[in-house]
Amino acid sequence: MNDLEAFQSLFEGRTDAYGSWEGGSVKSVVTAETFANHLLGKELIGIYPLTLGNTVKWGCSDIDVDDIDSARNLQTSLKVKGIPSFVEKTRKGFHVWVFANDWVSAAVMRRAFLSAHEAIGLPPKEVNPKQEETTGLGNYVRLPYPNGVNVMPENRYVLFDADDTPMTLNQFIYFAMDARVPANKLLPLAEMHRPKSKAQLDNLPVGASVQEALDHVDGYVATIWRHGPLDGSDRSTTLVRLVHKMHNLGTPINHAYVILADADKRWGKFHLRTDAVEHLVKIVEDVYGVDTTGAFRP
Repeated sequence: MNDLEAFQSLFEGRTDAYGSWEGGSVKSVVTAETFANHLLGKELIGIYPLTLGNTVKWGCSDIDVDDIDSARNLQTSLKVKGIPSFVEKTRKGFHVWVFANDWVSAAVMRRAFLSAHEAIGLPPKEVNPKQEETTGLGNYVRLPYPNGVNVMPENRYVLFDADDTPMTLNQFIYFAMDARVPANKLLPLAEMHRPKSKAQLDNLPVGASVQEALDHVDGYVATIWRHGPLDGSDRSTTLVRLVHKMHNLGTPINHAYVILADADKRWGKFHLRTDAVEHLVKIVEDVYGVDTTGAFRP
């Protein structure tokens, strides 16, 4: 199998349309030439992962802020379950890719990623496939290595090795083909995910002061809020743990948000980002949500 064939096999998806680089869909058959044109820089494309049979060959989580630590944490979360993954630098942030060795259920791939996010307390911004069943075309993801046959992309749309060194197209293909995952590796992680009905946080900003909110927690929560993560502990994980403790205590959801937002401001995880409120609201609403499913059956 040559590099073009291998690249196509890694990123296979829907075959009756592909995404344009500028945005929008192109209703045309996806062929080997379509992939070749991308790698040769003739027509840059994205691929829709979800087939009409509700299967995928790959999954991709989009971390759309410049935070490689979050990408590496997600990669570690997957690795703990025996799932290799690859980190790509994108225009605004990072992609974390997982490749399957055959067509797998879209539900299995998506829920495996969601479970990996949950394990590290990293709210998923955009996990592809975005749907578990085909509705319309779905959403596409731009492929890495645009014009990669001719030019090594600089600092974006390129995959990194474990030392954060950009890999050439040939290097990436060599390692990715050897790291493809069977469905039976993805399924146990997918089964750990339990969709929840979201709790509803009242309109922001929340009126209560931090001191008023602290009246609704115990000394343990106040200690975490005051001193922050332990040495070597991840800030995101500690923020999620803080909310879980408040939920278990019965702390009202709006007071939990006030304490979380204040902790984040002092610990310096999300508060300077443009999507900080979105991250914090999602943490609170997800933790305070209710499990709505039984055992997962793909």
